[in-house]
Amino acid sequence: MKNWIAALLLGVALTASAEDMNMHMGTGGKTLKVAVVLFDGVEEIDYAGPIEVFGASGATILTVGLSKATVTSVYGLRVTPEYDTADLPEVDVLLVPGGGIVEAWKNPQLLAWIKERSAKVKVTMSVCSGAFILGKAGLLDGQPVTTTSSMRGELARHFPKAQVQQRRFVDAGKLITTAGLSAGIDGSLYLVQRELGADRAKAAAGYLEYDWRP
Repeated sequence: MKNWIAALLLGVALTASAEDMNMHMGTGGKTLKVAVVLFDGVEEIDYAGPIEVFGASGATILTVGLSKATVTSVYGLRVTPEYDTADLPEVDVLLVPGGGIVEAWKNPQLLAWIKERSAKVKVTMSVCSGAFILGKAGLLDGQPVTTTSSMRGELARHFPKAQVQQRRFVDAGKLITTAGLSAGIDGSLYLVQRELGADRAKAAAGYLEYDWRP
C-alpha cells in the first residue's frame, strides 16, 4: 500500500514538473531554431547549459557534427549528433561551444562550413574557447569579442584584428561571444531576451533556478 501511494505521489510530482516546464517554455508565438555544433573534446557545460536555456524558452534544438558519428566530450560524455553538415536544415542560431578545441580549430572542413553557415543564420554564438574556432573561421576580425578569462590574451594574440573585451558576454549583432563555462548560460539568456523578449528569458531563468542578473 505504501509503495502504491509513493508511486502515485511521484507520478503527480512528475506531471506537475512537466506542466511547469511547458508553462515556462512559452509554447506558441515566436521561437528560435538552434543548431549546436558538436566535436570530439567539446565541453559538456558549453553545450548543455545553452541547450537548457534555449529548450526552456521553447526553442527547437538540433545537434550537428561533421558526421553523425558519436563524439566524446571533454569529461567523457558521449553524444551522437542528429545531423551532419550536409543535411542540417535552416536554423536561426548556430552555437559553437568550446572545450578541447585542438583538433576542431584546425579542421578546414569544419571551419569552412561554420563560415558558410554563419552567413545564413541570424546569430552565431560561441561559448568559452569556441571563440577560437570562430576566429579561425574568419568571423572575429573587427568585432568586439570575449572568451574565457584565462584565454583572452591568447585570443588577442591569435586574432589581433579582434577587439577582445573583459566581459562575460559581448553582443556584436550577428555575433555573440561569451566567456567560459557558465557564461554560456548568461549569453543564451541574453539572446532569448533579445530575440523573444524579457518575459521569456526570465521564465527560462526561473525554470532553471538560475540566478540571472541581466
